[in-house]
Amino acid sequence: MIKRISPEQTYLLRREILRKNLPQESHEFNGDFDDQTFHLGYFVEDRIVGIITVLQNGEIAQIRGMAVSEDYQGKGIGKKLVEKAEEILKEAQIQKIWMNARETAAEFYEKLGYKIEGELFNVKPIGFHYVMTKYFNS
Repeated sequence: MIKRISPEQTYLLRREILRKNLPQESHEFNGDFDDQTFHLGYFVEDRIVGIITVLQNGEIAQIRGMAVSEDYQGKGIGKKLVEKAEEILKEAQIQKIWMNARETAAEFYEKLGYKIEGELFNVKPIGFHYVMTKYFNS
């Protein structure tokens, strides 16, 4: 089941999956508490096993902090989270979604209709990323 969650509820998976071996404060993202930001969690029983954060700014939205617990990867949870976020964004009349996608996740996002824009770049100390985008027709 996918539900809206608080920023704080994303922190455990962000630490475990996205920010391993980094300072604890690195799991808190700028914009987490903005009015236009929302967070979704994928629940198995009472446990959050997948998360996604979406920051909105006018007709543009940014996906950040998408992660699935290692025990649940490869089961379609990430796809379901992205699709649910897109559903919410379409209702909000968002025209463009973008993200800094890890190089290792680019193929996953391409299968969901996202396109690479520009060259590979390094987000130190996390690793190499691509800017990826998806546009919705109005």
